[in-house]
Amino acid sequence: MEGQLKHEITDYLIEARLDLGVDFLGIALNTSATSVKEIRWLFASGNRNNRYQKIVLQNGKGIAGIVWKTGRAMSVQNLREEVDDLSQFPIAIMENLVSIVAIPILMEQEVLAIFLGGYRKETVMDGRIKRQMEAVAAKLSPYLLQFMQRKED
Repeated sequence: MEGQLKHEITDYLIEARLDLGVDFLGIALNTSATSVKEIRWLFASGNRNNRYQKIVLQNGKGIAGIVWKTGRAMSVQNLREEVDDLSQFPIAIMENLVSIVAIPILMEQEVLAIFLGGYRKETVMDGRIKRQMEAVAAKLSPYLLQFMQRKED
């Protein structure tokens, strides 16, 4: 059953990536059973390889960790120019992302997941893409909640 749910989430991501017109979409979740957060990219569409699965972030580290800690969206038009140390953003390096928008997926005021959209060429990150991603995230959140509950069982 968990495999079927993973497949549904991945299929939805593929469809959403095409609808949004982004090069990459990813979802990061806390995979730790303890109070210490261990944030991993579990789902992706448009990925160049599967190395994203090896990224493990702590709260406040990397794109997902920063968004998780602050509970606020983050967008960067040109990571190479606007970020001092790109090595702090391994997903951007592995997927060759230049422009990104990352939003927290919230459930009852708690961060459930991080939803990342990225472009491999510099792209103006306006409010439109953020709003579109928030709409997709709202549709994804029940599936992600179900996925996390099954992981705990």
